Amino acid sequence: MNQIKAAAIYYVKRNIKLKDFIKRVLIVLQFPIVLIAFVYSKFSTKNRNLWLIGETGTDAKDNGSAFYSYLIDNHPEINTMYYISGETAAAARIHRMGKSVVTNSFQHKVAFMSAKYILSTHDGYSIPFVGANWHDFKAVYGWLTPRLQFVFLSHGVSKDDESGNANYQRTRFDYFVTSTEDEYQEFSSSRYGYPSGNVIKTGLSRYDVLLANSDGITQKRNIVFMPTWRYYLADVDDEEFTKSRYFKQIYSLLHDSDLNNLISDNQVEFYFFPPHHEIQKRMKLFDLDETKVVPIDTEASVFSDVVLASSMMITDFSSVIFDFAFLYKRTAYFQFDLEEYRRGQYKQGYFQYARDGFGPICTTKDALISEVQNAVSDDFKIEKKYAKRIDHTFAWRDGKNCERLFNILVK
Repeated sequence: MNQIKAAAIYYVKRNIKLKDFIKRVLIVLQFPIVLIAFVYSKFSTKNRNLWLIGETGTDAKDNGSAFYSYLIDNHPEINTMYYISGETAAAARIHRMGKSVVTNSFQHKVAFMSAKYILSTHDGYSIPFVGANWHDFKAVYGWLTPRLQFVFLSHGVSKDDESGNANYQRTRFDYFVTSTEDEYQEFSSSRYGYPSGNVIKTGLSRYDVLLANSDGITQKRNIVFMPTWRYYLADVDDEEFTKSRYFKQIYSLLHDSDLNNLISDNQVEFYFFPPHHEIQKRMKLFDLDETKVVPIDTEASVFSDVVLASSMMITDFSSVIFDFAFLYKRTAYFQFDLEEYRRGQYKQGYFQYARDGFGPICTTKDALISEVQNAVSDDFKIEKKYAKRIDHTFAWRDGKNCERLFNILVK
């Protein structure tokens, strides 16, 4: 029964037309609260020409936070506000920096209706109405806020084929931030359908933070393992999850005696830092107490600090590897389920790992452990062929990504 339920939920999530229909119904039903927020916004002078910025609604450690900091420090003339909720260190830091609003509160709704720009790393979290994303809100209530524009700050470099889900007909993004020439060309192509000028190449805002702090944090003999999530496992229970190939492969690696001995013998710190909340909430299932592997909680850590302090990153398909590559750090891929991943998640895009990747591709844990040993023996120096690929990939390394984005928006 649980498998049937999980399959049904997964079908709805992956069926774009059905999912869009459900979201559209939800946003229509919220007309009274949308209208009230709109009326209030007309009397809210403090929110005029507002730039409303955020991420997932509960955090401040990505491009939203980086660009917000840039505006606070460099352009106090811009009416800036950040949406965030929770009693966290991240929220406290935002509150100290400048204006903020509690995510999904009525004040958030009023600020949203008053804004000139919505700038976010994610689509849905920034829209303070249940179940809505920018496309749905624009389609139903665009007549109320005809001048409001959405700036998709991105939360990583898009490298897979996302034409079915991230095309203009589905997103309606007014600005889509890209970082590399290949990424810019991909999303500017006719397959995605964005009007001329909507796709912009500025670089990710958080890269400015990485570059500015790259000399201020001592790099340690730390290795970070950051596997991405599998959407097709999101709605299975813990029992089914532990039966998956995904879990078994990662569990086997983390508990491997050769890896743990390597960590201990070489005085290396090995961190398990899955970036997605779906893995984070199942961390206990990996039972790491008897290993040398240290789990990291994404809510209690700052990603940029981990990147700056570490010498190597391992992932399967996560785009966070671009952050490590940007800083010329050693990387490796652990791709034990490529065919399954392509079938259930993302199709092959312009980025080909064998040709464009920033490190070797390992399909077995033994091959990966061997590569970790090589990296330790080489003192984590990056190989020349991967350094050349990095040089080819990034358009800029000048600390002016935020400035480029700002200049486009003020024009």
